Amino acid sequence: MRMSIPAYVSLGIATVFVIFSFALGRNSQFLLTALPMLLVLLAVPLVMTEMNRRQMDKVDFASYKYRKIKELASLGAGEPVRIRGTIEAMSLRWLNRPNFRIRDDSGEIGVFMFWAPREDIKPGDKVEAAGSLRIGPTKKKNIWGVKMAKVSGGAKIK
Repeated sequence: MRMSIPAYVSLGIATVFVIFSFALGRNSQFLLTALPMLLVLLAVPLVMTEMNRRQMDKVDFASYKYRKIKELASLGAGEPVRIRGTIEAMSLRWLNRPNFRIRDDSGEIGVFMFWAPREDIKPGDKVEAAGSLRIGPTKKKNIWGVKMAKVSGGAKIK
């Protein structure tokens, strides 16, 4: 399991404050209060990540209709879709909510994941993604992804 960089930073800052405060006062009661709080700062992001991944594992690719990226232009917002393609670029991985640009032989689209995929996906990987079609602020269609997995060769994912 992994946490996002902001979660690590928050935990680090809080830990430094606790150590600094304890060094100044040497109050063991303070530690009895502060250490459980630090554990919560560690546990909450890890538990939330695991809960998100369990939800993702329940998603069945078969319940999403496969479409070519070019076909998505004729669909309305909210339509559940599944695509296959190659990762062209990715961003925001440090937030554990990565955004991908996926290309197939008919076009390219952005896929914004609600949670990080279980597999380490990077540019050049062939993937299958499922989610719902959304229209972004620039009126460009994107997919709000709920599941993504690598595809080996031309195999379909179940």
